Amino acid sequence: MPLHILILMLAVCAALQSCTPNKLERGFRPGADDWRMYGGRMERTNAGGTAVQPPLLKAWEYGAGAGFSCYSAAIVDSTVVVGTLQGEVHFIDVGTGHGLGSHDFGSAIVGTPVVDKQFIFVALAHDEESLVAYNVTLGDIEWKAKIGDIESSPLLVDDRLYVASVNGKLFCLNKVTGQTIWTFAIAPSRQMSAIHSSPASDGNAVFFGCDNGDLYAVGLEDGKLRWRGRTGGSIMASPSLSGGTVYVGSLDRAVHAFDAATGRQLWKRSLGANIFSSQAVDDRHVYIGTAGRTLYCLNKDDGSIVWTFTAKGGFSASPLLSGDVLYAGCLDRTLYAFNAYTGEVLWQFKSTGRIKSTPVAWKQRLVVLAEDDNVMAFKPEAAP
Repeated sequence: MPLHILILMLAVCAALQSCTPNKLERGFRPGADDWRMYGGRMERTNAGGTAVQPPLLKAWEYGAGAGFSCYSAAIVDSTVVVGTLQGEVHFIDVGTGHGLGSHDFGSAIVGTPVVDKQFIFVALAHDEESLVAYNVTLGDIEWKAKIGDIESSPLLVDDRLYVASVNGKLFCLNKVTGQTIWTFAIAPSRQMSAIHSSPASDGNAVFFGCDNGDLYAVGLEDGKLRWRGRTGGSIMASPSLSGGTVYVGSLDRAVHAFDAATGRQLWKRSLGANIFSSQAVDDRHVYIGTAGRTLYCLNKDDGSIVWTFTAKGGFSASPLLSGDVLYAGCLDRTLYAFNAYTGEVLWQFKSTGRIKSTPVAWKQRLVVLAEDDNVMAFKPEAAP
């Protein structure tokens, strides 16, 4: 082989290795704007972070090489952490879009990884040891736990992880050791008992939906059943907690509000189409999209409709509330920005792939996952 060709090949290999190390140089330093897990925090309200004001410009695009689920990326300490359906977790600089490294976990990742200091906790959809603690500074796996297939996002509350399995069990684990503290199992019946809903918490109990149509509340410390509320269809979406109320959509085509302490149903609002996506919740409103192509803003006190918007495709993921702007990705390949209080369309972006994942805001960046395997970041036109 000619010497100049060999030198070129070695240079290319070195460049690739420098772009994709198997570990990060340091752990994550937490900040106020961080989005450490799905929903932003344990209540899963999909609201918070800084206000990213439209109109926006695309800042960068990163090819992940595989698709994504309806869940979001996590963003901590200026690093985007995103799992793919091919089983890889990618680390991306939120400011530049440069890849900082990746790790192949060998099984599809449906839920958003949880980021905690130097660790990420990754749930795997098709692996016997399906919950993995990965040390990003060492580039190594700290522990694995046998949970069963997981198609939802783990929840971190203090030093405990809560994760639901497709086989109908909710696990509470020590985040340091991976040891199981308690397990809650759906009672066997002829009905479906799989769990695709990600658990949420108000600091007192853990709430999650089940394919059997029930919403469960179990004790945060002991895993004992507090109550269960019935809906008329499978609950695929994750619940949200706000002001002592649990909000969740169901395949009975309705949004349900339950009292978090007692399980009493406060209201039910039929939206006329299946609801697979979770909701964003603020002090006054619940924002939720349906498979019937309509995005709704509901009064959180009684479920009355405040405004609606109908797109050319369905909504499969939760919208994001960023300040007074509501961002929603749609299967019509469009990212929409609305005035959250009036429903006025403020801005929109047409993507080359369907947008079926939840957007995330971090400082002056909005990060969106598209079905064409791309991670995109947007910034306000006036931002540097």
